[in-house]
Amino acid sequence: MALSVVCGCSFDSTFFPVDERSDGSSIANQEDILLMSADGHSIRHALIKPQSDPKATVLVFHGSGSTISNWAKLLTPLVEDGYQLFLMEYRGFGTSEGSASHEAVALDAHTAFLYLIGREDVTNRPLLVLGQSYGGQLAINVAATYPEEVDVLITEGAFTSFQDIAVYSTPWIGKPFTWAVFRNPYRSTELIKEASMPKLIIHSQDDEVVPFFMGEELFEQAGSRKEFWKINGQHADALVDYPGEFVSRINHMAGLAHN
Repeated sequence: MALSVVCGCSFDSTFFPVDERSDGSSIANQEDILLMSADGHSIRHALIKPQSDPKATVLVFHGSGSTISNWAKLLTPLVEDGYQLFLMEYRGFGTSEGSASHEAVALDAHTAFLYLIGREDVTNRPLLVLGQSYGGQLAINVAATYPEEVDVLITEGAFTSFQDIAVYSTPWIGKPFTWAVFRNPYRSTELIKEASMPKLIIHSQDDEVVPFFMGEELFEQAGSRKEFWKINGQHADALVDYPGEFVSRINHMAGLAHN
């Protein structure tokens, strides 16, 4: 990863590659929602409902680099099991307006969360927050900020901080420079300590994008009421490789929300 990328603290074609394969079309039982950001940009969201009355809501912060439509297809096992999903399309991706930065997208995540908990079809049901890869940072940020509103936190392939993953991805000769100049908007290893709800940390020991030790460190810092699911396979692919067990574990965590 080039130093110009990791030092800029921004989304670009290297750190957050944009996948243009999707035309942004809706999928079955999807409600498209546009929310206005704090700085005046229209940000696309989608609420995807199951065929029956949803048993819980999952706020999904997906990995970067694609649109809602592409990520939603990977989440089908959860919808088929009765969960309704709410996804945010990051600014600068798909039809969402604006230029993405870590701080701006985090603010958008808070806007999405506050909108979601105000919906009648979300209240009186468990609310789970799931973050995959980059989305893990957003999920931890939101859960730590609103611990009374979040019943379960799940991360998969999440990194410990923006600085940590930048240094890890930089060639060895440039690591000291990256460490010195990179600015962290927040550290997930610190915020996760404030997330008092049950937590499921998922990480592949084969992950070549976000190293396995970062998942272990997040788990170590996560306080009590936590589980660690060590898997094999590519980065943030648990729903592809282990759909049945993924759903089973989410059901278990949702059950813990009542305890």
